Amino acid sequence: MPAPARPSFELEKQLLDQGASCIAGVDEAGRGALAGPLALGLVIFDPAFIRSSYPDDTCCINDSKRLTPRQRIQACEIIREKTLFAGWTMVSHRIIDRLNVNGATEYALNKLLRSLPMTPDIVLLDGNYKFQCDVPVWTVTRGDSLSLSIASASIMAKVNRDAVMEKMDERFPGYGIGKNKGYGTGHHMLALRNRGFSPIHRRSYDPVKTMLRGRGDEG
Repeated sequence: MPAPARPSFELEKQLLDQGASCIAGVDEAGRGALAGPLALGLVIFDPAFIRSSYPDDTCCINDSKRLTPRQRIQACEIIREKTLFAGWTMVSHRIIDRLNVNGATEYALNKLLRSLPMTPDIVLLDGNYKFQCDVPVWTVTRGDSLSLSIASASIMAKVNRDAVMEKMDERFPGYGIGKNKGYGTGHHMLALRNRGFSPIHRRSYDPVKTMLRGRGDEG
């Protein structure tokens, strides 16, 4: 089978040709995890770099799921060097439970946009969601494998969330959170059955939601 295509600046160049001058790429990490926060990364590349860069300039940047932890950290260094802005924010499991994961993503996106030193003309967002914010949003299905801006944002979100989850593993051992990053691996699910859930588990996600319902506590 041919190797999967790498992300490029083709979408960004189209937007520059249409008059945009400040393009933000956005992606999240931790959407499907059973525990811990949701992280949202946002990057803005210099338009001059978008137009003039060669593939070798961005060869280490890819969909974060296709990179090893060491490769993601190396890519983060390149991203910070090449962008006008590279940042991230997180929202807690409590906010996810209160707003649902889409509401939490919208909350995080608006929080990030308010913190920027510049206002993007448009946001390139991975996925297929409709969020209310002051900046136009162009959602891109499989955007982290198509757009270098989105892929870079996915790396920022993933690296910083992973670091948080490794620290959480020290506070709440026994679930393998340092390795599974809160996702529902076999070991994690077995630990939930044997140990119950921890304070950082999402109460609106199964199996914790069902466990709470079984004991008459869904608050």
